[in-house]
Amino acid sequence: MTALAIYRALVDRGAAPALTLYGPSAGAPRLDLSGRVVANHAAKAANLLADDLMIDPGSTIRLDLPAHWRLITWALGGLLAGAQLSTTEGDTVVTTNPDADGDDVIVVSLGALDMSYPGDLPAGVIDGNAEALGQADILLDESSAAPVSPRPLRSQGRALIVDPSPEEFIDAFLAAIGAGLTLVVADSAHAEKAAAAEGAAPIAYAD
Repeated sequence: MTALAIYRALVDRGAAPALTLYGPSAGAPRLDLSGRVVANHAAKAANLLADDLMIDPGSTIRLDLPAHWRLITWALGGLLAGAQLSTTEGDTVVTTNPDADGDDVIVVSLGALDMSYPGDLPAGVIDGNAEALGQADILLDESSAAPVSPRPLRSQGRALIVDPSPEEFIDAFLAAIGAGLTLVVADSAHAEKAAAAEGAAPIAYAD
């Protein structure tokens, strides 16, 4: 399957939750993101990468972001644009650090309401919040999506992951959406509350 199947699953989910987040990954005490909202943000990121930056399918994007919901939308956006994902290398960098090195540097502010980067950026550095906001919220090119292989799950309903690394967060998100589940993400301080409030059990992979 390709990332397009994940995108379409999110679109089809509509207003139903795809991600429920507690603590730092939310940028707020608790945040629900519907399938439609995640799909829209991912489409905006993909359109920016493909149309404005014209990244080549198969190129690598370095995701220098913590385990936050914006990591997911930029990761899926990169996959929809045909890119490979890495947390260590890549000429195009999506980061919170305005001074990061890269041929193209996209700076993302993690504030829940930040529509632009709240400060000055070096020349040539792209304000990921503002530039993505101006993109269409539907995927303009469905032909470039990269292949994905979500891990099979034994989980049902709502799957909980606690204190994930960025890589673990992306893997769990793809697996949950691919299986038609909602992913609940929490830090250890909120894990018990999240599990009880959401009726979520720890994510269980079948492999």
